[in-house]
Amino acid sequence: MAVCLLRYLVRHSSKPRSLVVSRESSHGTMSTYSTVTTLSAVKTQRMQHLAVLRSGVGLAERVLNPPLQSINGNHGSGNIQSSSDNNNKDTDAAFELAIKQLNSLQSNDAAIRNSMKNARVDTKADTIKYLERSGLSLETVERLSFIHVAGTKGKGSTCALTESLLRHQGVRTGFFSSPHILFTNERIRIDGQLLAKDKFTEQFWKVYSRLWDRREHDHDMPAYFKFLTILGFHVFVAENVDVVVLEVGIGGEHDCTNIVRNVRTVGITSLGLEHTELLGCTLPEIAWQKAGIIKTGSHVFTHVTQPECLEVIRQRAKENLATLYEVPPTEDYFRSEAYAPIWQTFSNLIRLNGSLAIQLTEDWLAQSGKQQHTPHEVKMDPQLLDGLISTHWPGRCQLVEWHGMRLHLDGAHTLESMEVCTEWFEKSVRDSVNPKILIFNRTGNSGFEPLLKLLHRTCAFDMVCFVPNLATSTPNAPSQVMVRFSPEMQLDRARIIASAWSDLCATEQQKDVGQVYNTLIDAFTAIWQRFPQATDHDGQLEVLVTGSIHLLGAAISALDLIEDPKSRTDK
Repeated sequence: MAVCLLRYLVRHSSKPRSLVVSRESSHGTMSTYSTVTTLSAVKTQRMQHLAVLRSGVGLAERVLNPPLQSINGNHGSGNIQSSSDNNNKDTDAAFELAIKQLNSLQSNDAAIRNSMKNARVDTKADTIKYLERSGLSLETVERLSFIHVAGTKGKGSTCALTESLLRHQGVRTGFFSSPHILFTNERIRIDGQLLAKDKFTEQFWKVYSRLWDRREHDHDMPAYFKFLTILGFHVFVAENVDVVVLEVGIGGEHDCTNIVRNVRTVGITSLGLEHTELLGCTLPEIAWQKAGIIKTGSHVFTHVTQPECLEVIRQRAKENLATLYEVPPTEDYFRSEAYAPIWQTFSNLIRLNGSLAIQLTEDWLAQSGKQQHTPHEVKMDPQLLDGLISTHWPGRCQLVEWHGMRLHLDGAHTLESMEVCTEWFEKSVRDSVNPKILIFNRTGNSGFEPLLKLLHRTCAFDMVCFVPNLATSTPNAPSQVMVRFSPEMQLDRARIIASAWSDLCATEQQKDVGQVYNTLIDAFTAIWQRFPQATDHDGQLEVLVTGSIHLLGAAISALDLIEDPKSRTDK
């Protein structure tokens, strides 16, 4: 489809130049025609790569692998790994050993609850202490340039779009995000690519060993996320990136990422109630936390709509002598004759977050002296368009076909994100007569009842599976270990959710087709036994996996472990 869109633009490149604008790239002026034809060639290569993916790789690579991502030619770091490198047993073993050691920094649920009851640790001061102890000064980190993004819904998507847009301008990018789906190195990306496992391992032991050797007491080590933040800074300095797109972990004001003081471009995405035990129980309280990333003199861009939240953000911007801009709707970029037909083809990823990402990108380019830009300016061209549609952000409204299933993967875990997820799934299956199956889990202490209500009214599911984030009965792979929640705790949680679903079905006087499964392997085995036609590829199942990013990882791992689904139906 992307190729067709670019062909459409080629045909219309004779339109007035106000419709398709020439841009100043890092390589000089590029004409409209040469831009479009170059992008068309890139798109053709990408589609050919995808065809190869369909025929010969596992589900994990189909979900995670962004084809031909580093189009700006920044391969000098040697970060990019081939598939054979990723399958290197020695490299994998060394990587998993590092992750096992990293997991020792995770806290269990009791420790986390205890920390909430006690006085808050000064997270930023603590992060700086460990950063400098690891051999990296804050001043060195601040030689890098940053775009910092906070929010409840869409902050990861906005960061992914922003990174892609910048890379398509020839900018060398670093990207720090959380959580990961399958592998911990998903959190640190260079030029759109996961940090190579061997590089992750090398940097991990360098940082870990320094911190371990310089402890002042037995427990004097940074916690899991804090360590990964520090590790990310080490990587970005070593890779000499032009800009780091930095996604906040939780909140903003007290987040580990909020130690950098030189941020000139800030984004705040949609807000909702989340992590209320840490961030506050009202939207204004949460807005105050998110706006804590605003720095002196920065440009702040947002698509927050709640008046009470906007007022808080506006006040915090004023306190920091920063300038707040409310971004225009993304659709405004696609009202011209040349671009209007494309709008209907876009995913929610672009529709909801495209404008904010464009404004962040254009502002950073302008503040870095690479181009002129006026905030709120609405313009579109093939280079921007390709940056948008080339964005790969796995596990968010992602559809993958696998062994007779149309897997709808979305890590929605808040009410706002689940609204987007259910709308997307409903549209996807609206005309389908295939069986519809829900696989759901929700970890943590936040309420799941509103999410269940949304899912319940989305469609009449033929089968509903409540399952922990466990691929098999054996321990998860190191990158998927959650120390906070034991398997027993997760299974108890799944039973509680299933009971709430049963109550909801009784209230609505509808049949309860929900069932609890111990693992994802068990759930998929039951699905294929119930609908054996899917294993023969004579039919397709519409499967929605949602509620937790960690659930997606476990589901993908389970499916990759099942080499022959048909054999499961014969047992």
